Amino acid sequence: MPNGTAGTTSEPLTARAFRFSRALIVGGCATAGDFTVLTTLVRLFGVDPAWARAPALMTGACIQFLGNRTFTFRATAGRMSRQAKLFLVFEGVTLAMNWLIYQGLLEVLPQLPPEVLSFMGTFVVFVCFNYPMRKNVIFKLSGTGPGAT
Repeated sequence: MPNGTAGTTSEPLTARAFRFSRALIVGGCATAGDFTVLTTLVRLFGVDPAWARAPALMTGACIQFLGNRTFTFRATAGRMSRQAKLFLVFEGVTLAMNWLIYQGLLEVLPQLPPEVLSFMGTFVVFVCFNYPMRKNVIFKLSGTGPGAT
């Protein structure tokens, strides 16, 4: 049932659930890459956790773009250059949000390992900001037919 917004159609709950599940899988892979970089820099190279966070986030962002474009939203028919530009803009906001939340968690919960704090902050940003922006802006295809998720 359309809600009056251009391009909005009713979508079965199962389709939405499967897409969100695919996003969680991609997010898991991105988190694994992020975690690997963060842990390697902190534990093996002795980099301060606050400084190790940025390269870890960038690693996860690269995995997110490719995984979301091809697997989660299956938006390969859209122009990659447009998607990449939008992704960079929103990922800049995401990086800032992740960085700020992580810094706050480091101060408020210093007894927890930095990796746990990373998971906590990143999950909040994903649910509240990333997924909605990726679904509704970055990887939204023009048109409302099949594949326009």
